Amino acid sequence: MHLRRRGCGAALALAASLFAACGARTGIPEGDAGPKPPECIEAADCAGFDDHCHPVVCLGDQCVAQAPIDCDDRDPCTDDTCAAATGSCAHAARTPDVDHDGHRAPLPGYAAGAPGACGDDCDDTSAAAFPGNKEICDGVDNDCNGIVDDGAHYVPDPSHDAVRVSEGDGTAGRGGLAYASSSYFSTFFDTVATKDRVFEKPLARDGKALGGQQLLPKVVADAFAGRVVWTGDGFGVTWEDRRTASWEVYFSRLDANGQKLAADVAVSEDDAQWSLNDTLAWTGTEFVMAFQDQRDPSVEWSIFAQRLDADGKPLGVNVQLVSAEAESPAIAVGRSGLGLTWTHVVGTSKEIWFQTFDRALAPMSQPTRVTAPGASGVYSTLVWSQDRYVLAWDDRDGARKAIYAATYDEAAQPIVAAKIVTDSPRFSRTPALLPLGDRVQLVFADDKDQNVGYELYAKQLSRELVPLEAEQRFTFAKGDSVDPVAAFGPSGDIGVLFDDYRDGYSHVYFARLGCATSAP
Repeated sequence: MHLRRRGCGAALALAASLFAACGARTGIPEGDAGPKPPECIEAADCAGFDDHCHPVVCLGDQCVAQAPIDCDDRDPCTDDTCAAATGSCAHAARTPDVDHDGHRAPLPGYAAGAPGACGDDCDDTSAAAFPGNKEICDGVDNDCNGIVDDGAHYVPDPSHDAVRVSEGDGTAGRGGLAYASSSYFSTFFDTVATKDRVFEKPLARDGKALGGQQLLPKVVADAFAGRVVWTGDGFGVTWEDRRTASWEVYFSRLDANGQKLAADVAVSEDDAQWSLNDTLAWTGTEFVMAFQDQRDPSVEWSIFAQRLDADGKPLGVNVQLVSAEAESPAIAVGRSGLGLTWTHVVGTSKEIWFQTFDRALAPMSQPTRVTAPGASGVYSTLVWSQDRYVLAWDDRDGARKAIYAATYDEAAQPIVAAKIVTDSPRFSRTPALLPLGDRVQLVFADDKDQNVGYELYAKQLSRELVPLEAEQRFTFAKGDSVDPVAAFGPSGDIGVLFDDYRDGYSHVYFARLGCATSAP
């Protein structure tokens, strides 16, 4: 049978299995779907089209990635980011200016103004501290030369008597003290209806109340006040209470008026065991708490710590800093890390130890015994002063029941070994320290005047822990005045919050020292 010649297309239509004529050299491969369909008609058809930092366009029916947006401003002191929704760049400063004085804090580990520090503000909690400012007597390193109130001394004000702060009729005890832009902020515990409750109270320069005491944790449970720090725009506060089955430590962030900014934060993580004796520090960007805790079964007490961000939210989990038998931690922020001191219990005796950590709570040094072999110590306190940690404590078992002090660098190497820094022939106890850069201010209790109890005294020590002045008594009522905590205040004042027994019970009182340009 013969087919009529009708053209190539007709032949293919009639006989798809035949090879194409008309000059075709190959057949049509079986299963070929033909040309690929287009990937896009417009950019919106492409995956990730809405990320304007990594743009994509539709070219020739294909999605084609374009060069990403380059937001690098070549400034090592900014964090450069690109907004995906708009493709716009932002260049946020890597260091804060919390006090809004136009000068930024340095990066952690850098001295203010040092190369690479990205900030020259030596104290970002005070708008009165920045390079080039005039130095005045106000408890601030105004000109950022590393020295607070250059050459000034702090003396009792004969026109000012101690002022009672706590209002209850039962037993009360001081917590923390800090100064904001216009007033002191104090915390303490006081007995209400047989329970110890924690209160806050703002105080004027002379210690008089700027309003009544207010409950800090609003829970009906026994509680004890902890520490207070000022961050430049608000407060961080700690305390311990037993709203659960055991004593646990808590944190709250307050605004400059003392109002809570968020719910209480439970810091200790093991509700089955007690956590006590909390201490608090502000690094410039976050809070660090340390406390003694019972959760380690190998010892009765060990030391744990927790970082919290500027809003008070926990960063990570509790970290055990000290695994040996340890109590009563004190923490301070150094140039590149943190210093920690504590009481190490050895049988029936107690020793003071010290160690440094980085800001992520990793050890920077080995634990170091501060007290001499055979010597004892309790109630240690710690500050960072210009280029060294300064520790002070009291020895209640030795032949000299005095205040001791020592200094260490950030590698926990001794600069000045432990030495007596009070001159009482009787009993000095419960020290508090304030750093002045080239010297430190010491406040402590002593019974050397035999005034029916302990009274509070003050003196300055050099960087080598040599006394720069005679000890000055600044409380005078019968009954014990003990356990001071001190804070710089306005006009060169130092405010002191302490426990006082002049009424037969322990109440909380406030006293102050004023600024003088020469030694008393």
